[in-house]
Amino acid sequence: MQKSKEYGSKLSWAAGKKPVLCVGATSMDHITFVDSFPNKSDIIKARRGYWQRGGSASNNCTVLRVLGVKCEFFGMLSNLDLYQVLVDDMESRGIVIKNCPYCNMSPNFSSVFFTKALNTRNIIAYNNTAFPNVTIEDFRKLDLTKYGWIHLHCLHFESTMAMIKDVVAHNQANPTEKITISLTMDEPLSEMWPLLDYCDYAFFSKRLSPCSGWKNPKEACVHIDETLRMRWGLNLVRPYVIVLWGSLGGAYMDKAGNYTAFPAYKPKNVVDVLGAGDCFVSSFIYAMYIRDRPLKVSMDFATRMAGYKCTHTGYDHIAKILLPPVL
Repeated sequence: MQKSKEYGSKLSWAAGKKPVLCVGATSMDHITFVDSFPNKSDIIKARRGYWQRGGSASNNCTVLRVLGVKCEFFGMLSNLDLYQVLVDDMESRGIVIKNCPYCNMSPNFSSVFFTKALNTRNIIAYNNTAFPNVTIEDFRKLDLTKYGWIHLHCLHFESTMAMIKDVVAHNQANPTEKITISLTMDEPLSEMWPLLDYCDYAFFSKRLSPCSGWKNPKEACVHIDETLRMRWGLNLVRPYVIVLWGSLGGAYMDKAGNYTAFPAYKPKNVVDVLGAGDCFVSSFIYAMYIRDRPLKVSMDFATRMAGYKCTHTGYDHIAKILLPPVL
């Protein structure tokens, strides 16, 4: 008898787990594919193009939902009609946004160009500095007892630190209902280091290398390890450190500073690399939290998923990897 394709449903693996909360931002991205990059004053035709919802925390939620995980996005949203498509898309996917504050301003957006002849990707990102981020006052309206894992994108040091300390206080008051804290580190890195004193997992990417001087994952881990060892204070937490490095794969350090590298899984046919790092982070959370896998296995799974994500446009196809073949 043929086995059902729903055997081992991804939804059943998430049963009984509290939702994952992703704190950060969402944006509107316009993606354009061209055969060759235009010269000065050239007008060329695009091979194809489309709009899509972007932003790391927003993408994290998309991947988690595709993997069957209950999740909530927490970030500032816009009331402007143009950006209603972002809200509609999240709601259609079952991403909870009911606790998000709204404003009447235009949020960040990006123009992404994929050039076939050069095999390159260029991103022009507009960062509207006047567009507000969620505040600690917004965060304190949340019921933390509802969440099992909180992932924060470090957009603003003071508010992120205040949020993390609130979660730490919750964990101390509720030791049997501990919330796991993970961070995606961002610039300016020199200001963000104190956040590592309170989190369980910290993600760094190759994008931070220009401001840090890192040339590869090994150098990044050595520098991060030195920084962690130079800290002083009582009851400081040493997080697991995870470094993503594109085509070189990734690496991690355990709490003792032991280094382990992971090669990238490079697909033969690369279609869309946009958001591969966000896919890695969400897949890691899925493996660690939903499937209770050890760190090494979770790293390998996340690396494979990031590579598989690149074989098709968007994220919806990645759920297929969780279904067993029909025998």
